[in-house]
Amino acid sequence: MPIRLLQASTALAAGLLCAASFAQAPAAPADSGNTAAPAGMTQVEPPKDPLVQHREANKQASDEYKAKKKAASSTYKQDVKAARQEKNTEKKANNAALKQEMPADGQKQSQSQ
Repeated sequence: MPIRLLQASTALAAGLLCAASFAQAPAAPADSGNTAAPAGMTQVEPPKDPLVQHREANKQASDEYKAKKKAASSTYKQDVKAARQEKNTEKKANNAALKQEMPADGQKQSQSQ
């Protein structure tokens, strides 16, 4: 048991020593990606990570779907509005025709007596 305790404390001390050395190391300047290639040389971009490519492809597909959905929704709403207006126009025409066909209330009562 004392050997395990000694091993654990040694590992802990080594870990703390390693963490302390990293904490004291000066930070390297961050490369902003705006560095230009020297004159006469072309700068070649490294290939993209497959996961990044996959994410970008999914984003593009999602954006295209949203655009199509929005256009279809707009068209659908216009079609529904036009159908509703047509229905209301037909109902008004049917109501007007029915009023012309039906006798007035006074005529109706005299005919039934």
